[in-house]
Amino acid sequence: MKITAEMLRNAADDVMAETIAIRRHLHRNPELSGKEMKTAGFVAEQCRMVGCDVREHVGGYGLLARLLPDKAGETIVLRADMDALPIQDGKQCDYASSVDGISHSCGHDAHTAMLLGTMMLLSRLPVELPYNVAALFQPAEEITEGATAMLRDGVLEGLDAQRIYALHVYPYLPSGAIGLKSGTMCAAADMFEVEITGRGGHAARPHECVDVILIASHIIQALHHIISRIVDPVHPAVLTISQIEAGHAANVIPDRVRFTGTVRSLNVEAHEEIRVRMDHIIRQTAETWGATATFHIHHATSALKNNPDIIEEVRRNISMLSPGTNIIDIDQPSMGGEDFAEFLQHVPGCLMRLGTGSGPSTRYSLHHPCFDIDEESMRSGIMTLAALATSSIERKGL
Repeated sequence: MKITAEMLRNAADDVMAETIAIRRHLHRNPELSGKEMKTAGFVAEQCRMVGCDVREHVGGYGLLARLLPDKAGETIVLRADMDALPIQDGKQCDYASSVDGISHSCGHDAHTAMLLGTMMLLSRLPVELPYNVAALFQPAEEITEGATAMLRDGVLEGLDAQRIYALHVYPYLPSGAIGLKSGTMCAAADMFEVEITGRGGHAARPHECVDVILIASHIIQALHHIISRIVDPVHPAVLTISQIEAGHAANVIPDRVRFTGTVRSLNVEAHEEIRVRMDHIIRQTAETWGATATFHIHHATSALKNNPDIIEEVRRNISMLSPGTNIIDIDQPSMGGEDFAEFLQHVPGCLMRLGTGSGPSTRYSLHHPCFDIDEESMRSGIMTLAALATSSIERKGL
């Protein structure tokens, strides 16, 4: 028996209630990057209930769940991230976060729930699947460490992986729409930390001090000028200072200040120029004012690039097995980073957007305290992942 659109649609209907319940459970019980112990335990239990072979503790709390684990052959890999953010949930609803200061404000609860829903759907189909299917549940995406850690632990070894796919919720698209983008979709990203050490003292006697707050303000202003005055305007780049820590009293000049942030760009040469200029500005400015500075920057993730041939393959397969799906072409890349890019360096595949906005309450931006989704959109996400897991693939030397 051949897998049909009607078969997938009926199966998606059957798993929607469970998928929504799972999403709400995860939303109530968020865990930060690298601390997803209870989430991983819950996901592992759900996977075993649908007959998956589960490997736990992959790159931290990551999971590899495989349908038909004893069947030799090619594998389609589906990936979801599990971690939450250090953001207080601002929603007033019965599934709001129960953990103070932590919430799923980026939709990773929905990603995990949809992948579980997809595995449930596939396990219930009354036909033999054309490929083995593996689900990767990734930790620590928000700190861009999880994908690399899972790869380091050999998560793809022995899978004969032919394709890897992922969805990310997107409130700026209509609910249930699938956004496709050929080529560069997400920016390369670095995270950095600066610490300046001076000489503290009484606020009334600044001439006896080396004022690290004043020095930090000069450095921060200069860093922002890198983007506007050094980087070629045709190469999009963003530098953001997101955290500053210094001082304990209004009448004391502190002896130390620390600030952190990110750098994002779509051009390799521009990215390297930004790194070099940052190091020069930070150290020279601190020295000019009599302070010392340390500057640490680490590569978070590469630019995410979707292969154009695979995007067209995905478009055809979604249209065939989920024919009612609203497919939207995304024109511009995002300056957000996404460490799914690390998996794409090993297996051909793509990242897609899932529209989740259907009204004011579901159109808050990602990382907003009130972020939420239209849960009905998850039906389209499940249908899309299931369609790609069961459709033929084209080689074309990929």
